[in-house]
Amino acid sequence: MKEFLIKVLLESHTTVYRDILVQENHTLLQVHQLIKKSFNFSSNELASFVKEEEGWDNDVEYPLEDVMNSGNPTIEKIAVGDVFKTVGDQLTYIYDYLNEWKFYLEVIEVENNDSDVKEPKLLKRFGDSPKEEERNLNGDDAQSILLNAMMGDEFYDDDEDIFKDPFDMDNMESLDDYEEYQ
Repeated sequence: MKEFLIKVLLESHTTVYRDILVQENHTLLQVHQLIKKSFNFSSNELASFVKEEEGWDNDVEYPLEDVMNSGNPTIEKIAVGDVFKTVGDQLTYIYDYLNEWKFYLEVIEVENNDSDVKEPKLLKRFGDSPKEEERNLNGDDAQSILLNAMMGDEFYDDDEDIFKDPFDMDNMESLDDYEEYQ
């Protein structure tokens, strides 16, 4: 039976990851439960795995629950061996659609093994897990996310860990201050 060593990297400002060991017959539901447990997330938010294919419209989503009636099978029906085959295969795991905790999973090792492990195992922890409730988005966060998407890091202040308001007249004399408008 194939065993996959998978690195689960949390999208955050600091490096936080977990290495997990799963067998090809384990389900994505079991992986979901292990990720939540290993990052100390305790609520029961919606989640899904996304297999990114060439072109975003070809992405395949494996949801925890099929609330949109997409017809895609839910994660309890998908075996790990159905989505992972070789080293380098990747999935994105999104937990809590409102606050959008995003994790990147990548197979870093594949072995054939005769053992029959009942549940996926956590093998390594690196970095401190953020508290699940720390990421409650509000209107200010949404504005910051939108500004970053539109204008990049130009308005991000690393020292204060905030986005500067590009429309604040104290920060801008004129549009001539910006190369893209010259």
